[in-house]
Amino acid sequence: MKLGIIGEEMAATAVKLASEHGAVAEALHVIEDRLKAQQFRRVHRNAIVNVNHVRKMSALSSQRWLVTLSNSLEVVVSKRQAHNIRTVLRW
Repeated sequence: MKLGIIGEEMAATAVKLASEHGAVAEALHVIEDRLKAQQFRRVHRNAIVNVNHVRKMSALSSQRWLVTLSNSLEVVVSKRQAHNIRTVLRW
């Protein structure tokens, strides 16, 4: 399965894949460490995305962006991560 987004850093982390949803008992930073592949990027404190599935990037303000994934999920990119994700995506 191709990862679309992982969200919500809590005791049980909600995981949304391109085709299904679930929960894991790991914090988001642990999952992030396991996904060191180039295509996975942290875009917010509660989200990691597979950059190969980003279909659209829209400005919400001068420093905040919204990415739309291939499965129609929309994720806000934090101010802190905006430059990094725009560089990776070349947008």
